[in-house]
Amino acid sequence: MDAQALANKMALISIPAKLIASLKGHTAEIISLAFSPDRCLLASTSSDATARIWDIASSKPSERSVLRQSGDRLHALAFAPNSRTIAVGSGALNGFIWLYDVSDSKPQEAGTLRGARGAIDALSFSADGKHVAGAGEDRTLRIWESARGTNGEARALLLGHTQPVRAVAFSPDGSGAATAARDATVRLWTLGRIRSTERAVLSHGGEVNALAYAPDGKTLATASQDGAIRLWDLTAIKPSVRAELRGHTGAVRALLIAPGADTIVSVGDDLRVRNWSFGSGTQFREWEVSGRPATRVAFTPDGRYMAKGTADGTVELFRVAEKR
Repeated sequence: MDAQALANKMALISIPAKLIASLKGHTAEIISLAFSPDRCLLASTSSDATARIWDIASSKPSERSVLRQSGDRLHALAFAPNSRTIAVGSGALNGFIWLYDVSDSKPQEAGTLRGARGAIDALSFSADGKHVAGAGEDRTLRIWESARGTNGEARALLLGHTQPVRAVAFSPDGSGAATAARDATVRLWTLGRIRSTERAVLSHGGEVNALAYAPDGKTLATASQDGAIRLWDLTAIKPSVRAELRGHTGAVRALLIAPGADTIVSVGDDLRVRNWSFGSGTQFREWEVSGRPATRVAFTPDGRYMAKGTADGTVELFRVAEKR
């Protein structure tokens, strides 16, 4: 049997994902999840108005610290590339983003970013860690400098979405960003030192939940409520869909393009983690995640592990790749 035939056969088999840990501590619905790039920490926020940092590097993952902000609900999360700094977005009207140094078990506040009006539901660090992108209920993308000593005011403010923003990502070289929103669009932005502008609007058939750039920045993957993953060619003056991947039942909630691999990893409401060939667009693996419906999901940067949050505040950690 040749490699392609074997891949096609494997696509028909749903492999049970291995439950690594069930993390207890939150007392209400999980709102957001994020892994550190070095895969040693997992952060979670909940409707219980806390964020928790979990040590997942050991054989027995455990709670490392708890973050609170004067009773404010905490929403979006993002780790910096150094795995030491985390951004936590407010779920309140103040629209704050707090930066923490989580390099030891007692996190230290490292700054506050201001300017948003409403809950922050999407955060991302640039690849060099120097900038933070944030957006949410006020439908506006803002870019801040992340260094200590800055005044916390946004250096760029970008309008265009007509509904709340759900996801944001910097392009790999930091010269652009993409936002996904409930208005059924993804917007591409050109970021400059002096002036930042909207580059293009990518229309979808439904609300857009997630997006991810390819490592070379030439392709953007988007995932939406209609169950489709679309791969957009960004090299053209007017970006267009070069492939559409279908297989999920229901909305697609999270995806990534694994660096150094010809693999797109996605998960949807069907709790199936699917592996797709980036080049051909064909599915070649499927992992079945057990348990209750997810309120939030997140992958490690290499796509080997997935965290699932539930309505009762439990965070479950699964392995969704072959053991290497």
